[in-house]
Amino acid sequence: MDNPCIRCGKQRIDGKSWQEKSGISIVTRTKTICPDSGCQKILDRMIADRIVKNALMLKNKAEAKLAREKLLAVS
Repeated sequence: MDNPCIRCGKQRIDGKSWQEKSGISIVTRTKTICPDSGCQKILDRMIADRIVKNALMLKNKAEAKLAREKLLAVS
């Protein structure tokens, strides 16, 4: 199966596997990582930054919706 790193293009390898229960089924999940540890550290940082950015956007969106609702309630 072809699974290249999104940053350097090297073939990703299995890093960690675990099992989760989903309903009545047990699902095996595998986290793949880049074989280049420096590249993987950069990717981890990029993903963490993206998660923070998305959380901030969702928070701002919720606050804007609340402000609009308050504005409409006063009118």
